[in-house]
Amino acid sequence: MKNEEITCKYYADSVKGLNTKIINDKDLWYKYVIDLPQNLQVTYTIIIFHEQVFNGGLHQYFFNSYGQFAYLTIENLKLIKASKAAKILKKALELVNIEQYDIDEFRTRIFNRRLDKITDFDDELFDSLEKLDDEYYDLDEDLEQLLVDYLKNHLKN
Repeated sequence: MKNEEITCKYYADSVKGLNTKIINDKDLWYKYVIDLPQNLQVTYTIIIFHEQVFNGGLHQYFFNSYGQFAYLTIENLKLIKASKAAKILKKALELVNIEQYDIDEFRTRIFNRRLDKITDFDDELFDSLEKLDDEYYDLDEDLEQLLVDYLKNHLKN
């Protein structure tokens, strides 16, 4: 099986139970992702992160409410040994959550689009996130390969 087929299969499995009702409820959506088997949770959070950044950047990732999974995604990136990507997301999270809200408050603000610097497209934040986007695009870390290696390893255990 090719790498893309592996990641597509796991991603499809990770979103099987998602529907509009779940995605429109911050707590149901978060619980859904937290309750996924680890291999599916890792796949979901990393693919969503990667696709959002490549589609519209880190600002889009946070603006589209996926940023509520940022803390979890950092841990999952570390788990698959994507330490450079994890560092970039951590830097972005520190910029976005400069007020240092606890994780629940941060998730609520991101989901409800009540983080003014994100929703108002604050120039300074936007520019800083754009620099991190460029760093991410230039990474010499093959995220797909690291994810596939993790998933193949997971199959063996």
